[in-house]
Amino acid sequence: MKRKNGYLHTISIGAAFLLVFFFGISNFIAFAHENTDDQTVYKYYTSIQIQSGDTLWDIAEKTMTSEYDSTAEYVDVLKEMNGLTSDQIEAGQYLTVAYNDTVYRE
Repeated sequence: MKRKNGYLHTISIGAAFLLVFFFGISNFIAFAHENTDDQTVYKYYTSIQIQSGDTLWDIAEKTMTSEYDSTAEYVDVLKEMNGLTSDQIEAGQYLTVAYNDTVYRE
């Protein structure tokens, strides 16, 4: 009888070990999958000098970030950011634009 109890004890420990192992692996896989989308987006601002022939709309199309739905919306943001009351800009003038930098966590 003692031998049978030892055998059951060994099987129980082995089963518990396997259960913990598979539970740990499944949690690790879920955690790794969860973190693949883990990112932080930082918004920065820079100043650009307007060149001859540039329009506010052209600049907006080149510098617009994904958070805006349309160029028109971003033109309004640029105007507000730069204190402009119209779409008129001049060569040599400086314009503040925003850009995003995405940092992915490992």
